[in-house]
Amino acid sequence: MALSRRSGRTRTTVVLLVLTAVTLLTLDGRGFGPLESAREAVLSAFAPVGDAASGVLEPVGDAWNGAFSYDELEEENRVLRERIDELEGQLTENQIARDSLQELLEQAEIAFVGDLPRVRARVVSGAVANFDQTLEIDKGTAAGIRRGMPVVTGRGLIGRVAQVSETRAVVELLSGGGFSVGFSIVSTNVLGVVRGQGDGTKLRATVDVDRDVFAGQILVTSGVQGSQFPQGLPIGVVTAVNENEGALQTELAVEQLASTSDLSYVTVVLWEPTAP
Repeated sequence: MALSRRSGRTRTTVVLLVLTAVTLLTLDGRGFGPLESAREAVLSAFAPVGDAASGVLEPVGDAWNGAFSYDELEEENRVLRERIDELEGQLTENQIARDSLQELLEQAEIAFVGDLPRVRARVVSGAVANFDQTLEIDKGTAAGIRRGMPVVTGRGLIGRVAQVSETRAVVELLSGGGFSVGFSIVSTNVLGVVRGQGDGTKLRATVDVDRDVFAGQILVTSGVQGSQFPQGLPIGVVTAVNENEGALQTELAVEQLASTSDLSYVTVVLWEPTAP
């Protein structure tokens, strides 16, 4: 009899548990508020335990990974750095090649030289900056170059041949201030003399005081009888006109058109002045 009552209570308990489970599942699916709160409370209660366990185990995992992966990562980084260096070197090499080609094309298409014969030469030393006074080229008398011949780039006059051997020549730069050049102003009959200042591309020119000159006008070699240079080689642009009351000449500030900084190629115009 007692066994029968216990069996009945057991069945009743099982049925109640099943009904409770079904009820809880139903409420959970519907987002029942009190049940959500209870679940959150349980999660909050156990969260510190999980965090603590994670904090304890993470250093162990990091140490394990570091011990067995550090050398491999170092090798990968080294390979990547080497590859980056190679790519940067290729970019630099390509840029140098493009710049050199552009300079060479400019020397080949110098319209202002006209039909005058010319020799293209490579710069082998000097003229690292605009204020250098000389540069050396890899052509000399064997190529027809003589002392005093004008030297130009694609933008205009930069100097003259000062010394020459069979296979080398030294070019004295206009910007250095060691010599002067006779000029005329484009589309006028104004004549004058221009000289470098030894401090870069700044030139100083003079004209007769009664001549009208304006900023922005272009100076070219005059090519008058006995001149050191043929007519029409671009020299520079007038940037300022300095008039001094009572002076016999007007001073002009001139910006040289051709830069001499880091040149790779120049052109020697095979021209010698005729006797006056």
